[in-house]
Amino acid sequence: MILTPVSVDCQVPPNSRYSSRIFNIIRCELRKDSDEYTDILTRSEHLAHLVSAGAANNSQYARTLQRRRVDSFGGLCAESGWEQYINSCFNNIASPTPFTAASVQIDIALSQGQKIEVRSSFPRNGVKFAVCNSGANFKNIGPYSNSIKPGEIQKNMYLAVLFDTPKVELLTSDTVTLSLVGGSTWNMMVNQGVNVTLTPWDDDSFAVRSSYRVVYLNSALDSSQVIAAIEQMGYQRQ
Repeated sequence: MILTPVSVDCQVPPNSRYSSRIFNIIRCELRKDSDEYTDILTRSEHLAHLVSAGAANNSQYARTLQRRRVDSFGGLCAESGWEQYINSCFNNIASPTPFTAASVQIDIALSQGQKIEVRSSFPRNGVKFAVCNSGANFKNIGPYSNSIKPGEIQKNMYLAVLFDTPKVELLTSDTVTLSLVGGSTWNMMVNQGVNVTLTPWDDDSFAVRSSYRVVYLNSALDSSQVIAAIEQMGYQRQ
């Protein structure tokens, strides 16, 4: 992947519907003719046969194998983007975890044992709209709302990815583009998060419609702040 730092100034040009925040994000590009693309595609095909055919957020709608291929490919691209960015800032501390079951999936493990979950979405109006718009701000999605217990950390961080490439073009586009927009720590989920019931267009990672803890992106960490939070866990930057 080609990783490029991008600064998104929500008020350039001025927009009364947008926040005044500047987001430091990482744009990732994955070319279809690359070895990395082929590797992720191969792994996503295997994963598509392991995951449940129940649709994300709606168990009454059976996902086709092709839909599971797309979901798995997007999820692996999102995780790989964050792994590469974290490892570029530190000394290869992030690695993927093998899939066992969706209910216990970790996504990324750090070398000292911390756990990171990655969620991705496909904003129709673009990444800037998703992170800046005050009335339709996208969510950094965390754990089940009924599992929030301040003294019991489930995942140390919850990271968000927004795809620039439309979902219907994910397996056909010559270049897949996604943005690492930021995330939240467990403490942020506990103390700043709100409970929401996800609907099918919120995220493609869930087996049933349910209530989750979220931090809206305009209150979440951006990508550079995520790296600072990982540094505070005791890791030394390169």
